[in-house]
Amino acid sequence: MRRILVGFDGSQGSEKALLKALSLIEEGGELILLAVIPSKAEKSFVDSNAYRLARERAHQIVQEKIREIGDTFFDVTGVVEVGDAADKIIEVANKKDCDLVILGRRGQSEISPSTLGSVAEKVVTFAYKPVMVVK
Repeated sequence: MRRILVGFDGSQGSEKALLKALSLIEEGGELILLAVIPSKAEKSFVDSNAYRLARERAHQIVQEKIREIGDTFFDVTGVVEVGDAADKIIEVANKKDCDLVILGRRGQSEISPSTLGSVAEKVVTFAYKPVMVVK
């Protein structure tokens, strides 16, 4: 696979999805780690500082993982978006012309307390790209 998008939120499920992606990515390919902050979180934070901290944490999680992956035979890109997680995964996968989207089945996110299960189900249902859900 030349271009793989991984829905990455720091949960155990997203770590498993990343491991699968690392086993499938081709030399010269691109691995995209996408973290999504739910737009409802923006509205629920009375303190705008708390929302800013959530965005910073998402960037930190993605950048730490990119550093952990280290030098590779493929490119690694981190993306942080705000909105509905499933919608953003589908949007970025289409925009970046990904060959595959890999998601964890479910898990407690470090970014959002919602389960990834409902996100994975929506992505599988509505994405025009191939989707792999990792247990």
